[in-house]
Amino acid sequence: MERKNNVRQQFDLLWLLIKKEVTLKYKRTYLGILWSLLNPLLSALALFIAFNIFMRFEMENYTLFLLAALFPWTWFSASVTMSTVTLTSNISLIRKVLLPKHFLIIATVVGQLINLIFAIPILVALVYYYDKSPALNWLVGIPLLILIQFIVTLGLSLLLSIVNAFFRDMEYVIGVSINMLFWLTPIVYPFEAVPEHYRIYLTINPLTYLITAWRDIFLFNSIRWSNIWVSSITACVFFFIGWWLYNKLEGKLNEVL
Repeated sequence: MERKNNVRQQFDLLWLLIKKEVTLKYKRTYLGILWSLLNPLLSALALFIAFNIFMRFEMENYTLFLLAALFPWTWFSASVTMSTVTLTSNISLIRKVLLPKHFLIIATVVGQLINLIFAIPILVALVYYYDKSPALNWLVGIPLLILIQFIVTLGLSLLLSIVNAFFRDMEYVIGVSINMLFWLTPIVYPFEAVPEHYRIYLTINPLTYLITAWRDIFLFNSIRWSNIWVSSITACVFFFIGWWLYNKLEGKLNEVL
């Protein structure tokens, strides 16, 4: 009974942290959580103008092509960027409240996931706009991709947050690295548009397979299992490395925070 109560308390604490992550971020703003949709939509608009109007990058259903990749990417990039500084920006909370510190990182990743969930209806609307329709494999593909991306994002977030606690330069390194990774991932362009001798740089990027799998679901109503398997293996590797390093260094956090 005592163990059951403890698990319930831990769950309630995690839920409060997630709620805090979602609500406090948009406190005192008029549009509130709508900003979580406006930010990627405005970014998509800028990219659409740059590639489809100015550069004449002709592609059928380009808006759906772009957003089907950009929304999942936004979840990943925002989670990783914010999680990197989660421990260092919550020093007072960590010192005052006895809580599992990794809950703060989980709350950050889940908080950004909620933004993605709110964005999915926009993708559904675009699917209908382009005379397509949802398929039954969405019921398998979307939850599976959410799970895979959650695992890889949490693993990387744990790793970067604990490293940044010891080496504060990491938050600046991540800012630059995320921008570079964006352009090395086929988000605004198709994989096939890259010259063949440069494609090796995209194939060694694990996010290529994950983002392509997201796009396959919404654009082609298909699940490419080869991308799913590569993404799953990558997610497990990053998670176990991140979890191992976090647990190895967590005991020394109080000395550096």
